[in-house]
Amino acid sequence: MNWERSKRIKERENDELPFEQKKDELIDFRCKKCRYEEKVPDFVAFEYYTDEEFDKESGSPIILCPKCDADMIIKR
Repeated sequence: MNWERSKRIKERENDELPFEQKKDELIDFRCKKCRYEEKVPDFVAFEYYTDEEFDKESGSPIILCPKCDADMIIKR
């Protein structure tokens, strides 16, 4: 691959995602038990949950902590 073609491909990759896809927004979550923090895509946090899967105190969606299997909520 020549240098010019490689440069054009890299510029295009940095410009936009194909097919008009948007980049996922990342939300900071923190474990209520071990305090582990992780960034989670917004679609994971909000699209697949029922009312029972939201924290009663904060109103945050609850996801499972990968370190200790406790509840993680949005870091405030």
